[in-house]
Amino acid sequence: MGRRSAISKGVSKGAVSGVLGLAMVLLGSAPAVSETATFATPIAYGTHLPGLGTQALTLARSLKKRSDGQIVLDLKEPGDGTLPHEILDKVSDGKVDAGFATASFWAAKVPATPLFGGFPFGPDASGYVAWFEHGNGRALYQEMYDQAKLKVHVIPCGFGGAEAGIWSKQEIADTKDLDGLRVRIFGLGARVLSRLGAVPVLVPGGQLPQAFKEDKIAAAELYTPAVDRAKGLQDAVKLIYGPGWHQPATLLELLINKDRWDALGKGQQDLIESTCQVMLRSSRAESAGLQAAALASLRTEDNVQIARLPDGVLKALREAWGEVAKEEGARDYFFKQVLEDIAKFEAAEAAPQAPAPEALPPASEGAPKDKPDPAR
Repeated sequence: MGRRSAISKGVSKGAVSGVLGLAMVLLGSAPAVSETATFATPIAYGTHLPGLGTQALTLARSLKKRSDGQIVLDLKEPGDGTLPHEILDKVSDGKVDAGFATASFWAAKVPATPLFGGFPFGPDASGYVAWFEHGNGRALYQEMYDQAKLKVHVIPCGFGGAEAGIWSKQEIADTKDLDGLRVRIFGLGARVLSRLGAVPVLVPGGQLPQAFKEDKIAAAELYTPAVDRAKGLQDAVKLIYGPGWHQPATLLELLINKDRWDALGKGQQDLIESTCQVMLRSSRAESAGLQAAALASLRTEDNVQIARLPDGVLKALREAWGEVAKEEGARDYFFKQVLEDIAKFEAAEAAPQAPAPEALPPASEGAPKDKPDPAR
């Protein structure tokens, strides 16, 4: 459908009243939506993937319900006319109206995007929400695409979960066990492991069980525990090392073509923004529960051992990440700016807070008592 929306005019007074009432309940004084807008929306993850692809379905249903059917996302499954890595450019060029993905897909084009999708030792879901709501996260997110001259409006719009960690056929007791380890991993995490001698191997996600069985790889990361289990990794490997240090959160984004966004009414924009805000909070809790249940099933039903990487290995990985981050920051100033802003925000959040004035004891409490005047 491209950039042309299906506009339905001549809405009855009763329908307008219904939309107004719904908007008043959900958005306070936000204006009612008065036109139907349909967005052709390719998605990066299939809607069959639990907690990851299902977020697109939840968003589409929520928008349709909250707008009384007047904002519609026409979801296109991966490969249905648009491949996942094509989404950003197609939205920017107006070839599609919107897209639902994670920013990490565009790392080759915009280096800072992984910082808004999930990166080694980065924020968890709660950390991202705090940064967006109380820090510079939202402003920097949009600025990143604006600086790249991409005509998109971006809204953080859900979490797909923390990644499972490393599935491994062999024990990882110390950093020596990473030397020469053939591991399926991409992006910044691959560069970190390479620093410690691991050998990243490119294997499509659907081929992982077979790659393990044929000894093409000895370890791998894929998605979240729930998705990994749906993909059948437990049939090929019986050991997972956590935590998912390489991606503590999977942040999902809604991209809307800038011209399409600007053409929307304020009420429509507010409704989309508020729906994504609700999605961020609800998916944060739902995803945590889903992943915990998946790990429990992997352990009890599939006999998968869930182990923690030794502290020495995690320390070495964190140090290697520091080196990789420094290199990326030297190569791309905006990457450095965003990473420093996240670090500054996290430091401020972790700092002890001074008690509120009402929490302080009265001035007389705890003060030394006046000594009697010997002259009296």
